[in-house]
Amino acid sequence: MKNCRAKLLGLFMALGLMYMAYKGYLYRKEIEENKVETVCRFIYCKQSAKTTKSLFEYYVDTTRYANYYGDCPEDYEKEMNGFFVLDYSSKDPNKIKVSLSKPITDTVLILKAGFTEKDLKTAE
Repeated sequence: MKNCRAKLLGLFMALGLMYMAYKGYLYRKEIEENKVETVCRFIYCKQSAKTTKSLFEYYVDTTRYANYYGDCPEDYEKEMNGFFVLDYSSKDPNKIKVSLSKPITDTVLILKAGFTEKDLKTAE
């Protein structure tokens, strides 16, 4: 009986991992198929016991969005309020992918993305 329970538990864990991997695949696939590129600003690093999360803000058609994406970069204090390339799904602007390796310094692009002069001063 214990062997059967262990097998069932292992099966459910494997199915759960497969589901999470598939859900992540669908998330990335939707962004790639409906990709729109814009500029985002790194505004916060949420730290938990063993992990971190990066919070970004961006604008889509004058609507402000703020979403978490990925871990905080090392030395995140240096990146705070910095501007980066963000891809989002045109079907669901809450589905995002941020490229921290692509900082944006062009003020014209930043202003066209919906940010203000005040946001630029905060980034300095």
